[in-house]
Amino acid sequence: MKIFVKLFLIAISVLMLSACATTNQNLTQDKRTKIALIKYEMARNIIVHKDYKNLANAFKYLEEAKKTLKNDPRIYYLYAIAYQLRGNLKEYEFYLKKTISIDKNFFDAYNALGIYYASINQYKKALDMFTRLIKNPLYPNADTAFYNRALVYLKLNKVSLALDDLKNAIIFSNFTNPLYFKALINLEIKNKMYLRALEDLSSMEEHIGPSCYTRLNKAYCYIKIDEPNQAIYELNKIKHASDACLSKKNKLLKEIKNDNNTDN
Repeated sequence: MKIFVKLFLIAISVLMLSACATTNQNLTQDKRTKIALIKYEMARNIIVHKDYKNLANAFKYLEEAKKTLKNDPRIYYLYAIAYQLRGNLKEYEFYLKKTISIDKNFFDAYNALGIYYASINQYKKALDMFTRLIKNPLYPNADTAFYNRALVYLKLNKVSLALDDLKNAIIFSNFTNPLYFKALINLEIKNKMYLRALEDLSSMEEHIGPSCYTRLNKAYCYIKIDEPNQAIYELNKIKHASDACLSKKNKLLKEIKNDNNTDN
């Protein structure tokens, strides 16, 4: 009986020691993870601020962090950006792909790859990246993907598709981004779609407010569709504006006057 009790106590002691060892091991792992995250943040700070002088240290910190954060896509994405800063675009592409292979929803990597492919005229690959983002219901910035894809379509001279994507960019931005409006309107004017441009200029004013840009371009479109009185009406709304804006206003007024003299 005494022997049984003694063995029982030994067993309990072993279990307690094992539990303590496991706890200490977990704490050690937690500490290693915290240190790795600190290294990651140190690298990120250097890379985000484009601190070229300390870029070598950023690579060192990432290498140290990777030993613990082995499959963390953020590590590989930072590697990609660091290599981009170094001008090594081959490694930049490699690590962006590596990031996506680890996390299929690492959206920044898709966007960066799309922009990169467009810059080296690999338009099919660029379209694929942006299309993947557009089709992913989890991507919160669909407007950006539509806008970037529109720019690629313009490179391919696919105006109709570019127009559609710019309209979607406006919709998914909740009609708040003037960049998308201007890109759409400028493209419509370039392709002599003056009535459509007038509609979108009015929409821009409705959602963002009137500006020198909207009034000048509305006047220009009215001139092109032979509505000089409407053009003058828009131009007369421009009063307290920059010198550049007033100069463009006067140029359009002069153009209307010359056209009237020619007709007479």
